[in-house]
Formats: sequence, C-alpha cells, structure tokens
Amino acid sequence: MPSGVRRYSPAHVPRPRAHHLAVLAGFLALAATACGGGDGGGGGDGGDIQQEATEVGALLDRIEALPTSATTEQAFVQQLDAIRNEVQAAIEEVADADAPEELEAERDRLANRLRSLRTQLGRLQGIVESGDLDAAQAAIERLLAVGEIRRTIEIIQAGAGG
Repeated sequence: MPSGVRRYSPAHVPRPRAHHLAVLAGFLALAATACGGGDGGGGGDGGDIQQEATEVGALLDRIEALPTSATTEQAFVQQLDAIRNEVQAAIEEVADADAPEELEAERDRLANRLRSLRTQLGRLQGIVESGDLDAAQAAIERLLAVGEIRRTIEIIQAGAGG
C-alpha cells in the first residue's frame, strides 16, 4: 500500500456530534426538571413509597386478571402493551419515591423486581405474538416477579405502620 493512502478504520469516521449534543441537552433539561426546586428532604419528586406500593399492587391485580379480561389475541396484546408501559412508569415512580431510611432497601428491591417483571412481560408478549394465546394466558399464573413484588409490597406496607 502506498505510504500516503490511509486504510479505512471505523475509528476515523466522524461521529454525528450534533445528535449527541441534542441528546445531552435533552437529558440535562430532563434532569433539571426531575430534581426540581423542592424544599429539601427525601428523594426526587416521587410520591411516598407506600402509595407507590399500593399502586403497584393494583397493577399486579390487572396483570393477574389478564387471562379473563383479554380473551382474544388482539385484546391480550393491547392490554399487555398498556400494562408494560405502566410497569415502565412504575419503575421510574418507585425509584424516585420518598422512603424512610429503613425502607430504602425495599424501595430499591421493588424497583428491581419491577424491572424483572417488565422483562417477563416482554417474553410473554413474544409468546402471544407467536400465536399461542393459551400458553400466554397460562404463563400469567407463573410469573415469578408477581409473587416477589407482592412480598416486597407487604414488607413496605408493614413498615408504614411502624
């Protein structure tokens, strides 16, 4: 190869910096609004952990009712998609919730278990989209994360009284 000719290297390809700057600016704006002014104390702008746990419990009830509330593949996919979006929102709300020091570990555990549930619901969506509605409906009863989340909610609710 002649000495003045460069070989192609991905390291020498310029990256679209404008896109990265726009993403960074958006992230900083979001972070600024998420932190908010506030008057000190607690985590972010989230509600308290007991309230978030109650809302997650209601979401679990909807998940467990899915086999009877969605009897067609289309209805199942639509409801499951809505639930997955709510689980994603719940992850963020729980992670941002104010919790007394003795419940911080449970708050974090609840957020992590919701992440696991989101993954399990994604797998469930794959099952139903492959055309096996019966298997998807049956799998709802075996979602490991649901039981774990319910136990964590019980601990959080018990901690609220003490």
